[in-house]
Amino acid sequence: MAINTKEFPNKIKPGLYANKSYERFYYSFKYDNERYRGIIDYSDKTWDKRTKTDNAEKAIFKLKEQKKDNISDNATIDDIVQLYFESMKEGTYKQNRKSYYDRKVKPKIGKKLAKSVFQRHLQKLVNENIANGDSPRTAKQIIEVLSPAFNLAEANQITTHNPCRKVKIAISPSKKIVVNASDRLRVIYNAIMKLYKDDPYYRAFFLLALQGRRKSEVMNLKWEHISFDHDYYVLPTTKNGEEQKIYLPPNVKECLEDFKQNIGWVFESPVNPGHRLCDAKKQTAKLKKAIGEWFTMHYTRNVMVSAMAEQGIDAIYMSGALGHSDPNTVTKYLTMNYLKGSKMASDMIQ
Repeated sequence: MAINTKEFPNKIKPGLYANKSYERFYYSFKYDNERYRGIIDYSDKTWDKRTKTDNAEKAIFKLKEQKKDNISDNATIDDIVQLYFESMKEGTYKQNRKSYYDRKVKPKIGKKLAKSVFQRHLQKLVNENIANGDSPRTAKQIIEVLSPAFNLAEANQITTHNPCRKVKIAISPSKKIVVNASDRLRVIYNAIMKLYKDDPYYRAFFLLALQGRRKSEVMNLKWEHISFDHDYYVLPTTKNGEEQKIYLPPNVKECLEDFKQNIGWVFESPVNPGHRLCDAKKQTAKLKKAIGEWFTMHYTRNVMVSAMAEQGIDAIYMSGALGHSDPNTVTKYLTMNYLKGSKMASDMIQ
Protein backbone atom coordinates (compact mmCIF):
# COMPACT_ATOMS: atom_id res chain seq x y z
CA MET A 1 0.00 0.00 0.00
CA ALA A 2 1.33 3.44 -0.96
CA ILE A 3 2.22 5.79 1.87
CA ASN A 4 0.58 9.23 1.82
CA THR A 5 3.32 11.40 3.34
CA LYS A 6 0.87 14.33 3.66
CA GLU A 7 -0.70 12.50 6.59
CA PHE A 8 2.52 13.11 8.56
CA PRO A 9 3.05 16.90 8.78
CA ASN A 10 4.96 16.90 12.08
CA LYS A 11 8.70 16.52 11.67
CA ILE A 12 10.31 14.79 14.67
CA LYS A 13 13.80 14.61 13.17
CA PRO A 14 15.22 14.06 9.68
CA GLY A 15 13.57 10.95 8.27
CA LEU A 16 10.92 10.65 11.00
CA TYR A 17 7.47 12.31 10.89
CA ALA A 18 4.26 12.05 12.96
CA ASN A 19 0.62 12.42 12.06
CA LYS A 20 -1.50 15.14 13.65
CA SER A 21 -2.34 13.06 16.73
CA TYR A 22 1.19 11.67 17.14
CA GLU A 23 -0.15 8.12 17.06
CA ARG A 24 1.34 7.03 13.74
CA PHE A 25 4.85 7.75 12.49
CA TYR A 26 6.37 7.69 9.03
CA TYR A 27 10.08 6.94 8.60
CA SER A 28 12.36 7.15 5.60
CA PHE A 29 16.11 6.60 5.51
CA LYS A 30 18.76 5.38 3.11
CA TYR A 31 21.38 2.74 3.81
CA ASP A 32 23.79 1.00 1.45
CA ASN A 33 22.15 2.67 -1.60
CA GLU A 34 18.71 1.36 -0.61
CA ARG A 35 15.74 3.42 0.59
CA TYR A 36 13.78 2.11 3.57
CA ARG A 37 10.28 3.51 4.27
CA GLY A 38 7.51 2.43 6.58
CA ILE A 39 4.89 3.20 9.22
CA ILE A 40 5.10 2.76 12.98
CA ASP A 41 1.61 2.58 14.45
CA TYR A 42 1.01 3.25 18.17
CA SER A 43 -2.69 4.09 17.81
CA ASP A 44 -3.63 1.15 20.04
CA LYS A 45 -1.34 2.33 22.84
CA THR A 46 -2.46 4.44 25.79
CA TRP A 47 0.91 6.22 25.97
CA ASP A 48 1.09 10.00 25.95
CA LYS A 49 2.53 11.96 23.03
CA ARG A 50 6.06 12.12 24.47
CA THR A 51 6.22 8.37 25.15
CA LYS A 52 4.99 7.49 21.66
CA THR A 53 7.52 9.85 20.09
CA ASP A 54 10.37 8.45 22.20
CA ASN A 55 9.45 4.88 21.28
CA ALA A 56 9.26 5.78 17.61
CA GLU A 57 12.79 7.25 17.76
CA LYS A 58 14.07 4.12 19.51
CA ALA A 59 12.41 1.92 16.93
CA ILE A 60 14.08 3.82 14.08
CA PHE A 61 17.46 3.67 15.79
CA LYS A 62 17.11 -0.09 16.25
CA LEU A 63 16.03 -0.52 12.64
CA LYS A 64 19.05 1.41 11.38
CA GLU A 65 21.38 -0.64 13.59
CA GLN A 66 19.86 -3.82 12.23
CA LYS A 67 20.51 -2.68 8.67
CA LYS A 68 24.09 -1.78 9.52
CA ASP A 69 24.70 -5.20 11.02
CA ASN A 70 22.82 -6.92 8.22
CA ILE A 71 20.38 -8.17 10.84
CA SER A 72 16.72 -7.73 10.06
CA ASP A 73 13.42 -9.49 9.80
CA ASN A 74 14.36 -10.27 6.22
CA ALA A 75 17.65 -11.95 7.13
CA THR A 76 18.33 -15.03 5.03
CA ILE A 77 20.18 -18.21 5.90
CA ASP A 78 23.17 -16.73 4.05
CA ASP A 79 22.99 -13.66 6.32
CA ILE A 80 23.01 -15.54 9.61
CA VAL A 81 25.67 -18.00 8.45
CA GLN A 82 27.85 -15.05 7.44
CA LEU A 83 27.44 -13.68 10.98
CA TYR A 84 28.54 -17.05 12.37
CA PHE A 85 31.61 -17.31 10.14
CA GLU A 86 32.62 -13.75 11.05
CA SER A 87 32.60 -14.77 14.72
CA MET A 88 34.94 -17.73 14.13
CA LYS A 89 38.71 -17.74 14.23
CA GLU A 90 40.51 -18.51 10.99
CA GLY A 91 41.61 -22.10 10.66
CA THR A 92 41.06 -25.44 8.99
CA TYR A 93 37.81 -26.12 10.86
CA LYS A 94 36.28 -22.88 9.58
CA GLN A 95 37.58 -23.45 6.05
CA ASN A 96 36.12 -26.96 5.88
CA ARG A 97 32.72 -25.92 7.21
CA LYS A 98 32.53 -22.90 4.91
CA SER A 99 33.47 -25.04 1.91
CA TYR A 100 30.72 -27.55 2.68
CA TYR A 101 28.16 -24.80 3.24
CA ASP A 102 29.02 -23.07 -0.04
CA ARG A 103 28.80 -26.33 -2.01
CA LYS A 104 26.01 -28.29 -0.38
CA VAL A 105 23.79 -25.89 1.58
CA LYS A 106 23.94 -22.38 0.13
CA PRO A 107 22.61 -23.31 -3.35
CA LYS A 108 19.57 -25.01 -1.81
CA ILE A 109 18.43 -22.87 1.13
CA GLY A 110 20.84 -19.92 1.29
CA LYS A 111 18.23 -17.41 0.07
CA LYS A 112 15.43 -18.60 2.34
CA LEU A 113 14.36 -16.31 5.16
CA ALA A 114 15.90 -17.57 8.38
CA LYS A 115 12.64 -17.20 10.30
CA SER A 116 10.81 -19.35 7.71
CA VAL A 117 13.11 -22.38 7.98
CA PHE A 118 11.95 -25.21 10.22
CA GLN A 119 13.15 -28.65 11.25
CA ARG A 120 11.42 -30.39 8.35
CA HIS A 121 13.34 -28.28 5.82
CA LEU A 122 16.71 -29.15 7.33
CA GLN A 123 15.81 -32.80 7.81
CA LYS A 124 14.91 -32.98 4.12
CA LEU A 125 18.23 -31.36 3.14
CA VAL A 126 20.23 -33.76 5.33
CA ASN A 127 18.38 -36.76 3.87
CA GLU A 128 18.93 -35.51 0.31
CA ASN A 129 22.66 -34.98 0.81
CA ILE A 130 23.04 -38.47 2.25
CA ALA A 131 21.03 -39.92 -0.64
CA ASN A 132 23.33 -38.09 -3.05
CA GLY A 133 26.45 -39.71 -1.63
CA ASP A 134 27.43 -37.86 1.54
CA SER A 135 28.15 -40.00 4.56
CA PRO A 136 26.01 -39.21 7.61
CA ARG A 137 29.08 -37.73 9.32
CA THR A 138 29.72 -35.47 6.33
CA ALA A 139 26.07 -34.40 6.12
CA LYS A 140 26.20 -33.57 9.81
CA GLN A 141 28.20 -30.48 8.82
CA ILE A 142 24.85 -28.91 7.84
CA ILE A 143 23.89 -28.86 11.50
CA GLU A 144 27.40 -27.99 12.68
CA VAL A 145 27.18 -24.77 10.66
CA LEU A 146 23.50 -23.88 10.94
CA SER A 147 22.94 -24.61 14.63
CA PRO A 148 25.40 -21.99 15.95
CA ALA A 149 24.21 -19.61 13.22
CA PHE A 150 20.60 -19.96 14.43
CA ASN A 151 21.76 -19.50 18.02
CA LEU A 152 23.22 -16.14 16.97
CA ALA A 153 20.00 -15.32 15.14
CA GLU A 154 17.98 -16.06 18.28
CA ALA A 155 20.29 -13.89 20.36
CA ASN A 156 19.76 -11.02 17.91
CA GLN A 157 15.98 -11.59 17.76
CA ILE A 158 16.01 -12.51 14.08
CA THR A 159 14.33 -15.84 14.79
CA THR A 160 12.52 -17.29 17.78
CA HIS A 161 13.70 -20.88 17.29
CA ASN A 162 16.61 -23.08 16.28
CA PRO A 163 15.28 -25.67 13.81
CA CYS A 164 18.48 -27.72 14.04
CA ARG A 165 17.75 -29.09 17.49
CA LYS A 166 15.52 -31.97 16.42
CA VAL A 167 17.15 -32.91 13.13
CA LYS A 168 18.04 -36.60 13.26
CA ILE A 169 21.17 -38.04 11.65
CA ALA A 170 21.83 -41.73 12.12
CA ILE A 171 25.61 -41.94 12.39
CA SER A 172 26.96 -45.45 12.66
CA PRO A 173 29.73 -45.87 15.21
CA SER A 174 33.12 -45.61 13.53
CA LYS A 175 35.35 -45.92 16.55
CA LYS A 176 37.80 -48.77 16.03
CA ILE A 177 38.31 -50.97 19.03
CA VAL A 178 41.90 -50.81 20.18
CA VAL A 179 42.99 -54.14 21.61
CA ASN A 180 46.22 -54.04 23.64
CA ALA A 181 46.70 -50.35 22.95
CA SER A 182 50.11 -50.16 24.63
CA ASP A 183 51.42 -52.92 22.38
CA ARG A 184 50.03 -51.23 19.30
CA LEU A 185 51.56 -47.94 20.36
CA ARG A 186 54.91 -49.70 20.59
CA VAL A 187 54.45 -51.27 17.14
CA ILE A 188 53.68 -47.90 15.54
CA TYR A 189 56.59 -46.18 17.30
CA ASN A 190 59.10 -48.88 16.29
CA ALA A 191 57.90 -48.81 12.67
CA ILE A 192 58.31 -45.02 12.50
CA MET A 193 61.79 -45.15 13.98
CA LYS A 194 62.88 -47.97 11.67
CA LEU A 195 61.29 -46.78 8.42
CA TYR A 196 62.42 -43.16 8.85
CA LYS A 197 65.70 -43.79 10.62
CA ASP A 198 67.53 -41.58 8.12
CA ASP A 199 64.66 -39.22 7.38
CA PRO A 200 64.13 -36.73 10.26
CA TYR A 201 61.45 -34.87 8.25
CA TYR A 202 58.93 -37.73 8.15
CA ARG A 203 60.13 -39.17 11.44
CA ALA A 204 59.12 -35.92 13.14
CA PHE A 205 55.90 -35.77 11.11
CA PHE A 206 54.62 -39.16 12.28
CA LEU A 207 55.96 -38.86 15.83
CA LEU A 208 53.86 -35.70 16.21
CA ALA A 209 50.84 -37.67 14.98
CA LEU A 210 51.67 -40.38 17.51
CA GLN A 211 51.68 -37.69 20.19
CA GLY A 212 48.00 -37.07 19.40
CA ARG A 213 48.17 -34.27 16.85
CA ARG A 214 45.71 -34.07 14.00
CA LYS A 215 47.16 -34.16 10.50
CA SER A 216 46.10 -30.56 9.83
CA GLU A 217 47.79 -29.39 13.04
CA VAL A 218 51.07 -31.01 12.00
CA MET A 219 50.92 -29.62 8.47
CA ASN A 220 50.10 -26.10 9.66
CA LEU A 221 52.95 -25.96 12.17
CA LYS A 222 55.44 -23.11 11.61
CA TRP A 223 58.96 -22.67 12.94
CA GLU A 224 57.96 -19.50 14.74
CA HIS A 225 55.46 -21.58 16.72
CA ILE A 226 58.21 -23.68 18.30
CA SER A 227 60.19 -22.84 21.43
CA PHE A 228 63.26 -25.07 21.34
CA ASP A 229 64.59 -23.42 24.51
CA HIS A 230 61.48 -24.24 26.56
CA ASP A 231 60.43 -27.51 24.87
CA TYR A 232 56.98 -26.61 23.65
CA TYR A 233 55.17 -25.53 20.49
CA VAL A 234 52.01 -23.53 19.97
CA LEU A 235 49.01 -24.51 17.87
CA PRO A 236 47.48 -21.10 17.03
CA THR A 237 44.43 -22.48 15.23
CA THR A 238 42.84 -25.68 16.49
CA LYS A 239 39.52 -27.40 15.91
CA ASN A 240 37.97 -25.95 19.06
CA GLY A 241 39.24 -22.45 18.22
CA GLU A 242 41.67 -22.22 21.13
CA GLU A 243 45.39 -21.49 20.99
CA GLN A 244 47.13 -24.42 22.65
CA LYS A 245 50.62 -24.89 24.05
CA ILE A 246 51.90 -28.46 23.50
CA TYR A 247 54.92 -30.23 24.97
CA LEU A 248 57.77 -30.83 22.50
CA PRO A 249 59.09 -34.37 23.08
CA PRO A 250 62.89 -34.92 22.93
CA ASN A 251 62.62 -37.40 20.04
CA VAL A 252 60.67 -34.87 17.95
CA LYS A 253 62.94 -32.00 18.97
CA GLU A 254 65.98 -33.99 17.85
CA CYS A 255 64.44 -34.55 14.42
CA LEU A 256 63.42 -30.92 13.96
CA GLU A 257 66.87 -29.64 14.85
CA ASP A 258 68.26 -31.55 11.85
CA PHE A 259 66.35 -29.35 9.37
CA LYS A 260 65.57 -26.31 11.55
CA GLN A 261 64.71 -22.95 9.97
CA ASN A 262 63.86 -19.58 11.50
CA ILE A 263 60.51 -18.97 9.81
CA GLY A 264 58.08 -20.66 7.47
CA TRP A 265 56.34 -24.02 7.38
CA VAL A 266 58.00 -26.75 9.40
CA PHE A 267 56.78 -29.34 6.93
CA GLU A 268 57.38 -27.45 3.73
CA SER A 269 56.39 -29.20 0.53
CA PRO A 270 59.37 -31.09 -0.97
CA VAL A 271 58.08 -30.37 -4.47
CA ASN A 272 56.66 -26.88 -3.99
CA PRO A 273 59.07 -24.73 -1.92
CA GLY A 274 57.40 -21.98 0.08
CA HIS A 275 54.19 -23.95 0.49
CA ARG A 276 53.25 -26.38 3.22
CA LEU A 277 52.98 -30.11 2.75
CA CYS A 278 49.56 -30.96 1.31
CA ASP A 279 49.32 -34.64 2.23
CA ALA A 280 51.35 -37.63 3.30
CA LYS A 281 49.42 -40.41 1.57
CA LYS A 282 52.46 -42.17 0.12
CA GLN A 283 54.32 -42.16 3.42
CA THR A 284 51.22 -43.28 5.31
CA ALA A 285 50.86 -46.14 2.84
CA LYS A 286 54.46 -47.19 3.59
CA LEU A 287 53.71 -47.29 7.29
CA LYS A 288 50.48 -49.20 6.70
CA LYS A 289 52.43 -51.79 4.73
CA ALA A 290 54.99 -52.12 7.54
CA ILE A 291 52.46 -52.11 10.39
CA GLY A 292 49.26 -53.61 9.04
CA GLU A 293 45.98 -52.60 7.42
CA TRP A 294 44.62 -51.42 10.75
CA PHE A 295 46.95 -48.41 10.74
CA THR A 296 45.83 -44.93 9.72
CA MET A 297 47.28 -41.59 10.77
CA HIS A 298 44.13 -40.57 12.63
CA TYR A 299 43.93 -43.98 14.32
CA THR A 300 47.08 -43.11 16.26
CA ARG A 301 44.88 -40.81 18.38
CA ASN A 302 42.70 -43.77 19.39
CA VAL A 303 45.77 -45.88 20.15
CA MET A 304 47.55 -43.19 22.12
CA VAL A 305 44.61 -42.24 24.35
CA SER A 306 43.62 -45.89 24.92
CA ALA A 307 47.21 -46.65 25.95
CA MET A 308 47.06 -43.73 28.38
CA ALA A 309 43.87 -45.19 29.83
CA GLU A 310 45.60 -48.55 30.29
CA GLN A 311 48.17 -46.72 32.40
CA GLY A 312 45.40 -45.25 34.57
CA ILE A 313 45.89 -41.65 33.43
CA ASP A 314 43.00 -39.32 34.28
CA ALA A 315 40.57 -38.26 31.55
CA ILE A 316 41.45 -34.57 31.99
CA TYR A 317 45.03 -35.27 30.90
CA MET A 318 43.95 -37.56 28.06
CA SER A 319 41.73 -34.75 26.78
CA GLY A 320 44.65 -32.34 27.03
CA ALA A 321 46.82 -34.70 24.99
CA LEU A 322 44.18 -34.78 22.23
CA GLY A 323 43.61 -31.02 22.36
CA HIS A 324 40.03 -31.21 23.61
CA SER A 325 38.53 -28.52 25.84
CA ASP A 326 35.77 -30.88 27.01
CA PRO A 327 37.03 -33.99 28.88
CA ASN A 328 33.88 -35.88 27.83
CA THR A 329 34.96 -35.72 24.18
CA VAL A 330 37.77 -38.16 24.92
CA THR A 331 35.28 -41.04 24.73
CA LYS A 332 35.14 -40.53 20.96
CA TYR A 333 38.70 -41.82 20.75
CA LEU A 334 39.01 -43.89 23.90
CA THR A 335 38.35 -47.61 23.76
CA MET A 336 36.80 -48.58 27.05
CA ASN A 337 38.58 -51.46 28.74
CA TYR A 338 35.48 -53.57 29.24
CA LEU A 339 37.55 -56.69 29.87
CA LYS A 340 39.58 -55.12 32.67
CA GLY A 341 36.54 -53.35 34.10
CA SER A 342 34.42 -56.50 34.19
CA LYS A 343 37.30 -58.45 35.78
CA MET A 344 37.69 -55.78 38.47
CA ALA A 345 33.95 -56.01 39.17
CA SER A 346 34.17 -59.79 39.36
CA ASP A 347 37.19 -59.59 41.69
CA MET A 348 35.26 -57.22 43.95
CA ILE A 349 32.30 -59.62 44.10
CA GLN A 350 34.61 -62.57 44.87
